[in-house]
Amino acid sequence: MKRNFLPFKDIITGVEIFRLVSPIFYVTLLLQLAMSSYGQLPVLSDTSSIAGICLMFLFFATLARFFRFKAVAIGRGQVLLEFVVANLIITVLTLQRTVPALPWPWLVAMAALFPLVVEGWLAVAPLTALALIGCGLSLAIGMPLGDWLPSLFQILFIGMLSILLSRVLLINVSAIRHARTNSARFEAIVHVTQHVFLMTDDHYTPMFISPAIQDMLGYTVDEITQAHVQPKVHPDDLKEHQEKLRFLAQTPNSSIFICHRMQHKNGTWLWLETRGYNMMHDPAIHGLVFGTKDVTLRRTAELKLEQERALLHAVLDHNPAMIYAKDTDGRFTISNVGFQRRFGFSSEDEVRGKTVYEVLLNRVLEGQEAKAHEVAEKIHQQDTAVIESGEPLEDLESEGFWRQNAQRWYRTNKYPLRDAQGETVGVLDVTRNVTTRKEFELRMKHQALHDPLTGLPNRRYLLEEISDAIDRTRGHHLKLALLFCDLDGFKNVNDIHGHEFGDKCLKEITHRIQAHLHPSDFFARFGGDEFVVLTNASMLEANAKAQSLLQAMSLPLVVDDVLVKIGSSIGVAMLRSDHTSPAELIHDADAAMYQAKELGHNRVEIFDSALQSRTTKRAQMDVALRFALERNELTVAYQPKACLQTGRLQGFELLLRWDSPEYGHISPAEFIPIAEHSGVIVPIGLWVLEQACQQFATWQEQYPGMGNITIAVNVSMRQLLHSSFLTEVTRILSTSHIRPQSLELELTETAVMANPVQTIENLTMLKKLGLRLALDDFGTGYSSLAYLQRLPIDVLKIDRAFVHGLGENKGDAEIVRLIVALSKALNLETVAEGVETIEHVKQLNRLGCNLGQGYAFSPAISADEAEELLRFPRNFLVA
Repeated sequence: MKRNFLPFKDIITGVEIFRLVSPIFYVTLLLQLAMSSYGQLPVLSDTSSIAGICLMFLFFATLARFFRFKAVAIGRGQVLLEFVVANLIITVLTLQRTVPALPWPWLVAMAALFPLVVEGWLAVAPLTALALIGCGLSLAIGMPLGDWLPSLFQILFIGMLSILLSRVLLINVSAIRHARTNSARFEAIVHVTQHVFLMTDDHYTPMFISPAIQDMLGYTVDEITQAHVQPKVHPDDLKEHQEKLRFLAQTPNSSIFICHRMQHKNGTWLWLETRGYNMMHDPAIHGLVFGTKDVTLRRTAELKLEQERALLHAVLDHNPAMIYAKDTDGRFTISNVGFQRRFGFSSEDEVRGKTVYEVLLNRVLEGQEAKAHEVAEKIHQQDTAVIESGEPLEDLESEGFWRQNAQRWYRTNKYPLRDAQGETVGVLDVTRNVTTRKEFELRMKHQALHDPLTGLPNRRYLLEEISDAIDRTRGHHLKLALLFCDLDGFKNVNDIHGHEFGDKCLKEITHRIQAHLHPSDFFARFGGDEFVVLTNASMLEANAKAQSLLQAMSLPLVVDDVLVKIGSSIGVAMLRSDHTSPAELIHDADAAMYQAKELGHNRVEIFDSALQSRTTKRAQMDVALRFALERNELTVAYQPKACLQTGRLQGFELLLRWDSPEYGHISPAEFIPIAEHSGVIVPIGLWVLEQACQQFATWQEQYPGMGNITIAVNVSMRQLLHSSFLTEVTRILSTSHIRPQSLELELTETAVMANPVQTIENLTMLKKLGLRLALDDFGTGYSSLAYLQRLPIDVLKIDRAFVHGLGENKGDAEIVRLIVALSKALNLETVAEGVETIEHVKQLNRLGCNLGQGYAFSPAISADEAEELLRFPRNFLVA
């Protein structure tokens, strides 16, 4: 096996120099010993002989270490041992004067040699030791200081140079090893990666090409570097390719990115991405560096994806529906033109990434922010439900999807979007305009459920509504009343004027009835000349509504310049617990209606289990009431009204009482409607007004210090609208000499609102007489604020129903508060009826009500008892 004489590695270190030089050092010293001892061997001392033997051993050991370079390692202990032995040998030979030469040259050689193998500044220790040994030996053999001092400086200087050389060699070794590591890693990366790495000079001459070029383009490195083969760039990309290369070469520290096509050796075109860097400033590279990867598969997939996306967008954009997709964060990812235009966007990019809140609020009109947010919240909740459940929502219909679409209908389907693993990653929404179909369905439904002549719901619709109303009413413990109206003698109108004329009359009557109904009432044509009103009302409220309708329909009609008067009979039935079907409720109302016809037409009858007996009694009471005035059966009582803050008496309300010898004490709620219906209320009302004015005028004369105390008298609407009422009131004021401002006339809210225009006119004339006017039972009717502010009234009276609920029903307290606030806004006085407890007084006082009347202060009292309150004034208890 051939071996180099100097078996160095390609990296020279201090250890390798030490291995080479140390045998030479020992053999030189050994030769000098041999030359010096030649001819003196018989007289060589034992000590010198041992030193010579040790020297020979060191020589052969270092020689073996030299030839077995890789096998023998040099440790720190070995070096120190060798250093000590070498010093002992030199010391012995010097002291024994075996070697005639001085020790300094050998010590200088050791100072140059041993620091090479001692790491770091530890090498100073052997250097110091050598200097001390040299000094000691020189002194021992008696050398003059001037002879050995330069040698001492040589040891120190050469030793320091050796230490620095060792340090430089170690740094060099580390740098070379690091460079080799990086080079090995680079080679590994170059061979493993599929990317092609290329280094050229500034004229694009290749200096290095990675082997991956053959896998990418089919050309070997030699074909490109030696045969000067240049792969062809696609003509469409050539200009850009050359411009960017030129820029890279001419611009220091620049970089470029090129996506281009290049021809493979087999003729096919490949899509490549190349990044280039100008590294001319780096002396280690001094060239242009390129990294290229094959993106043909990705580019092909991208082109296919773009084609599919374009196809998808073409399908979406040509679809008349509004379509969008959202991710799990609720942000839009896809939208079609229909959706974009509907919400004021011009492209999909403007929508992408936005939430439904941002989209709907994009161009919201001023004042519509809350509505837009409500719609956005509804859509967001629906989309979230689909994403979370993974189940579609289908056939969701809505009217008016956006601000300008209030008259349009839309049907929405929402489907979950899933990834390859089946996980829900979003939601797809498809909303179609189904207005045409929906309008057709609604027209068909309307025609099936409505009367073609009047446009009212027909019998079929009525039966469905009654059935639903029964369920709602019983579920919420509400009252349900049905008013069955039949036109009296309408057959004669058709017979005389013809059916076309009769149809016009039916339309006009329909308009009149609708004008007197609340929006919540259900009004239907039952058939022929029969109409039905379904309303949530108590018996009294239903009766009042029926009376109002009766009055409206009793007014003359003018049709085609022909004046006709058509009366009607109305039967009222309340829903009872034993009713099981709509037909039973209709039957009861129909029976009451026929009862009304039997009793003379043009009237209202209420059905109950004793309808016949009550009807008879009512007729008898009607007759008895007509004679009540003549028989002195009617009396009046006075109920005090007090200030809720001070308890001071502020006035009286006059209440009518009827004590019949036949029927006993009869409630005003029972006989007043009879008087209203029969018309006897007009003379009775005038008698009550005369009684009040005469009595109060007497008190004003007897007790001039009574102040602003007033007397209130109830007036019915029939009285108010009577042609002679204003004249009679003027006469009574004149004959009684009562101060007009002391008289207060009360009208119920329901009566006033039944004919507000005429009421306002008549009340205005009464107001001109100086009277005070009050609106009674306020809150129980359906007052129009527009009319209310036009009424020339002074007082609003809060109905007892709301007062009784104070302390128990928060809703009643809120109603009272609103009535008081309304009164203050209109500068009206408020009077609470039915005040029965001190707690009522406290709460009404706290709510700001002015006056109150009821058992908390006093029941209705006689005239003598009322006079006692005036004679001996006292304050009622209010706290």
